[in-house]
Amino acid sequence: MSQADDQKPKGEESFKSYLKYSGLAFQMIGAMVLAAWAGSKLDDYMGNENPWMTIVLLVVAVVASMVLVIISLSKK
Repeated sequence: MSQADDQKPKGEESFKSYLKYSGLAFQMIGAMVLAAWAGSKLDDYMGNENPWMTIVLLVVAVVASMVLVIISLSKK
């Protein structure tokens, strides 16, 4: 095999990185939507006047998402 056969086209590499980062964004959005929905249901179930469970679950989702993003970006 020649060296030219081993190299990937530049467009393919940028497309894969685009898919990787857009996938991370959708995971973060999904985690936050799920946390907000679950927190709202828990607040209704517990009869909370203030949305404490929603706030707590959203903070947990944001922290967990950021940890997963950092881990994913540190892998190469």
